[in-house]
Amino acid sequence: MRIHLGHHFYGAGNLGDDFMLAGFLAAMRMHAPHATFTCCVPFALDPLQRRFPEIQWFAYSETARAACIAGCDVWLGLGGSPFQSAQSRWFVDHLVGESARCLAGKKPMYYLGVGVQEAAELVVPDVQRLCAQAAGIWTRDSASAERIAALPSAPPVASGADLAYVFFRDRPPPSPVAGRLTLVANFDYAGWPGQAAFVRAAQAWPATERIWLAQESRELPGAERALYAALPDTDRAHWHLAVPDEPGSPLAQALARWPSGEWLVTSRYHATLAGAEIGSKIVIVATNEKLRAAAHDLGCPVLLPDAGENAAAQALAAATRAVPPVAAADRAMAACRDFARSAVALVG
Repeated sequence: MRIHLGHHFYGAGNLGDDFMLAGFLAAMRMHAPHATFTCCVPFALDPLQRRFPEIQWFAYSETARAACIAGCDVWLGLGGSPFQSAQSRWFVDHLVGESARCLAGKKPMYYLGVGVQEAAELVVPDVQRLCAQAAGIWTRDSASAERIAALPSAPPVASGADLAYVFFRDRPPPSPVAGRLTLVANFDYAGWPGQAAFVRAAQAWPATERIWLAQESRELPGAERALYAALPDTDRAHWHLAVPDEPGSPLAQALARWPSGEWLVTSRYHATLAGAEIGSKIVIVATNEKLRAAAHDLGCPVLLPDAGENAAAQALAAATRAVPPVAAADRAMAACRDFARSAVALVG
């Protein structure tokens, strides 16, 4: 079976996407060991080819996209929140183009391990058409599945779990270091309104080490490295910047450099999953629905983005060791199994 991975954010610099992709490949080695994969991305190909040699990587060109879809048996939208368009329609517009090629070539479209960040995403007519065209959708959480199932022309949809859980089960992150406070702060091209208040609370907190972790390796506005660079010198002196990813290096090496902390304060979804796997005391800065859902599922205190110093201190005090979500990897594996069975049955 030839599977074209139709999402094109791999190689952009977000380590969380690579954790998810590695989990998918591990699951497919079990459930569809003879499957082959192609993917077109607008980023450097060499690091991806070295990290994920199981996939044939191509440049994001009209010619390559058309050829990959023409040559595949199944199109798969793997991971992420593909239907969001609040900030920009770039991803929805990409999917509209993919769906037209799939319709013309009679290629079935599936989505696996995806999420819906806001209910308003599904009101967009193009998104409703994309969902209606899907041969099957497996979401990473139950709320997303319920929202898609309520669409006027709902596709077959089921709830699974994020595929990073499969990777973390086989290769857990390093154990949390006692006394270490790890922060993963991302606000997607915006500022962090409560940053100064949180920094004051964190510096007063009895931690022996403070790590400013960059899950995103690029210095994008509102992402970890840009926020760190903009800190006043007196505040930056209290934090150590950690960028565990080196493009193209084996993913196990990046994970080995992941600075797990006794406390984890995060506005990144996959950093949350990593902390849960090893039992960090997690505080989630809830910038969207997927993070609020993760906080609910894991029983973590929530910190609003504009929270003051007292609220930040209270959230840190309320955080307890996360219970590793052992069943999540099983749900993700089951979703991969069901996708593989459905795709094989559909294409013969």
